[in-house]
Amino acid sequence: MESEIGKKEFPIWLLGDSNPKNWQDVLLSPLDSRHPARHNIWTSVLDVIQDKVFRACRRRVDTSSLYIRNAIENPRDKPLGNKVNWSEGLGQSIEVFHQHLYQYRPALLFCFGAFSFEFARRALGQERNHPFRYWGARSLGIEFRKTVATFNPSRINVFPLLHTSISRGRFIESHNYFTEKEGGNYFEYVGNHIADKLLTYYGQLKIWIE
Repeated sequence: MESEIGKKEFPIWLLGDSNPKNWQDVLLSPLDSRHPARHNIWTSVLDVIQDKVFRACRRRVDTSSLYIRNAIENPRDKPLGNKVNWSEGLGQSIEVFHQHLYQYRPALLFCFGAFSFEFARRALGQERNHPFRYWGARSLGIEFRKTVATFNPSRINVFPLLHTSISRGRFIESHNYFTEKEGGNYFEYVGNHIADKLLTYYGQLKIWIE
């Protein structure tokens, strides 16, 4: 499968975890639309975004230009979840991603799951590295709200989202923990917050279908 698709110049980037071990020789690209994980973790959020934006201004985000890649390609290179110190090879991958981030400066970087979020944090040089298992649904929700509160389209804004935990056996807990609300709906919560930011900075974000 390809290592990346889309346009790096586009203001919205999607960062997945790693290539699906059993499907990487069949799928064509990261977050391939034929794989159910894409729809579990992204389509349900995107539907809320597109609906709210369209109702407000009759525009839609141009999803054909999204830049999409995984943090790493080979899932065997993923560190143990309790390890703070990662391999030299992974450090080199982080450095390459760091260079891409500061060359293109995407306004919205969506990270799917704990590993991709920690990978992005390290690429941005954020203080204090963590083992990626440090990040659970509750703490990712806290970080999401921090980004929403401080969003500025002139800088790189990292939005941590949930990965496949939102579609597994404890999915109800994931909704509740991320939103910090009993009976919360993660997809609506995230989609509405993102749509609000896109509408607030409508004229500054070149992300619309023309």
